[in-house]
Parts: sequence; C-alpha cells; structure tokens
Amino acid sequence: MSISLEIATLGRLIETGLVKESGRNKRLLGRLETALWIERSGRKMEWRLNPERKSAIGKRLAELLPSWPDEFVFVRSLTLDPYDPQVIGSLAVLKQRNTALGPINRRNWNAAAGLSPKHRAKLPSPTQLTKDWVLRFRPNDGLKGVFGGQEIDISRMGEISTECVFPERMWFTFELFTGTPPDILITCENLGAYVDLPASSSSLIIYAPGDDIEGASVLLAKFPQVSWVHFGDLDPKGIEIAKALSRRTGKKLNLFVPSFAEEYLPGRHFNGIWEDIPDLPVFAQLKKNGHRIFQEVFMLDDRLGKDFRVYCAALPPALP
Repeated sequence: MSISLEIATLGRLIETGLVKESGRNKRLLGRLETALWIERSGRKMEWRLNPERKSAIGKRLAELLPSWPDEFVFVRSLTLDPYDPQVIGSLAVLKQRNTALGPINRRNWNAAAGLSPKHRAKLPSPTQLTKDWVLRFRPNDGLKGVFGGQEIDISRMGEISTECVFPERMWFTFELFTGTPPDILITCENLGAYVDLPASSSSLIIYAPGDDIEGASVLLAKFPQVSWVHFGDLDPKGIEIAKALSRRTGKKLNLFVPSFAEEYLPGRHFNGIWEDIPDLPVFAQLKKNGHRIFQEVFMLDDRLGKDFRVYCAALPPALP
C-alpha cells in the first residue's frame, strides 16, 4: 500500500471529514474502518471521520509526514491537489524542480515535476521542452545556413560525412538558409531508400521514418517555396506518413510511385487494412489482393534514378 495514498487520504479526512471509496483506497479504508477511525456516512461509497478518533488520525499523519500542513500549503501554492497521491509522491522533486532558462528534455521535466518520465508533469514548464529528436538529411549542392550568427557550409558537411545529422536543439539557433536552395525536397520513409536514393545533386533528401517525422517536418517547413515529394512503402502506413507530413507542414503532397511499380506485383501479403488509395492502378491491385510493396525492392532497379528525375522535373512549382 502506498504511503502517499495514506497521507493524501488522512489529510483529506482531517481537513474535510469525508472521503470517497475507490478501487485504489478500498483496502486502506478497510483498515481505517477496523480501527474505528471512519464510519459510513450514509451516502453511497462515502466514509466520514469518527470525531472521537481525529487525534489518532492526526498523530498517524504526523508520523508519515511531520510537516504535512506546510506541505499541503506548498502544494496548493502550485495550484495542485494535496489529496492526489501522485502529487504527494512527487513532493521531493517538486521542491527541487529545475527552473533553468535553457531547454529541458520533456522526460526530465516530467520526472522532476511529476510522477515519472512517462507521466505528464504536474507543473507547466518554465522553459522550452524538447524530445531531442535527431534529423538526418542529404543536403543539395551549395546549401548553407546560419545558426547562432555563424554560417555553416551544410553542403560541405554532407560531402565529408555523406549526410548531415542535426539535433532538435540546433534548430533553436537557426536563422536562415543561404547559398543554393534545393530544386526539390524529398522525404524517404525507410533508411535504406534514404541513403541510396539516386536523386540529383540539386535535391535535398530527408529521412522521415514513420514513427519520428518531427525533424523532417521542421526542415520541410523551412522551404515553403520548394516542391516536395514523398517516397515510401506502397501500403497504408506509407500513405499515412505522407499525409501526416503534409498536414504538419501545409505543403502539397506529391507521392512518388515508380512508373514500373506494377512489374513488382503481386507484392507481399499483409494483415493491414487498405482504405482510401491514390488514383493509380498499382494501389487498386494492392488493395484488392491485400498486398503491399516495400520501397526497398525498387532500389536496385536501374530505371529508378531516371524515373525519379523525370517525375520531379514534371512537377509544377510550389506556390509562393
């Protein structure tokens, strides 16, 4: 049984004289009833303090949390509820919460101002919270950018390391892109396709895995006047990733499907459900048969690079 639960329950009894029964406190209330500290109030699932036992309850509460009156005042000063066991359990970290002005990882803040890294914090953050995602992208030739007042040759970075890796916090200092902008923005769902995609040197290629597209969304939004193409798996999840990126950025979605994709039918069977599909024969066939095609199967096809460049060149310009 949680000490925090007992403190919160006894404090409620001392201050209000009443407590509601729940699945969480049922066992504790049974103990208090046996000790004759509480009795039924006459209302459903409600117990009231036995006035003759109030001093005993107060003594027990003081044993568990000697400074409980001050602690309850402190909790209320944060606009939190001292009758919430989670709040009582978080007293130590609430008192030592980080008030730094710099960014803080949201899991660290949740742990310092709540119950655990996985639970929502009990207090609003005094600073910017981060997930600390990392964005991977292959820059186009000539691309540069200004971060914190310093110009960085992003294209050169890509030449040296084959790609650029920018963490979320780096974007807090972003000012503008300089040098040569890309002709086209390309997002790839899977890592293999991203690293080996035979796109032109004027393309900016972004890794956008289905469960982590925040970084890709940030970079896409930095180029509002550049057209965007998504290349992913030919399955419901691949389509949803593309739609999610479009929703986040407000950019018109252009979905690249190799012109020779039907040659790779029937694809692989899967247990997912096809719903709305793009108006292309290959999707109609995949939906009919309950199949999918992974984008990696196209990567070693000699026609892919030319097909991709032809598709991108035919796109209308992005709206200004």
